[in-house]
Amino acid sequence: MKDIEYNFSLLREKRIQQNITIDSVAFDLCLAPRQIHSIENNLPDFFYSPAIKLTCIKKYAEKLGLDINDVLDIKENTSDQKVASIKKEHAISLDEENSISEPHVIKTAYKIRKESRKVQPKKQQTNHVIIERVTTYIQNNLAHKITMVDLRNASNYSERSIQLIFQRHFNQTPFEYIEEQRLVKAKELIEKYKRSKKISSIAQDVGFFHLGRFSVNFRQRFGISPSLLAED
Repeated sequence: MKDIEYNFSLLREKRIQQNITIDSVAFDLCLAPRQIHSIENNLPDFFYSPAIKLTCIKKYAEKLGLDINDVLDIKENTSDQKVASIKKEHAISLDEENSISEPHVIKTAYKIRKESRKVQPKKQQTNHVIIERVTTYIQNNLAHKITMVDLRNASNYSERSIQLIFQRHFNQTPFEYIEEQRLVKAKELIEKYKRSKKISSIAQDVGFFHLGRFSVNFRQRFGISPSLLAED
């Protein structure tokens, strides 16, 4: 989302004012906590397309009682007519994310030009559907054993299609992606609980039942052991 500007600090401040936790927001919106963190800090991580991130921003704003227009970040003196036009185009891009390849974006300092609309090929639309269904299922079931049959049932697409799309979009197999998500979630929980919760319990909460393997993979991924991270 490098070309998209919005008032992400307003979202964070509004959430804090309402005494709502990131975990609570993530649960209500069927997102991962790290995705809420990405939105609140305007980070590019954890969203496989700008259109999906825009949709999540819109849902987050609505959750906090805001309209998407409330979080448009206007940084220059702009005529009311121009602002209205910008907001209208921005709203259209959100409503039509499934019919165009990229959303209309708000450029830095509101120097706007309307992006050419492109009708998504049917194959690309299918890819997005598969990824959304499978990644949502994975995030909701990290604590459990996940098989290709589970992913096939969750997406209603073939195992081969899932494997090819994950390789293309994430450069990972589905199981490499699952392990990555489990490690990231474990890191979040260790940083949250520190020593108040056993590392073995956290490992099991995210689907690792072999503590030795968990520790080795965690160190390889983050460059620090789980026990040392819990002491920081």
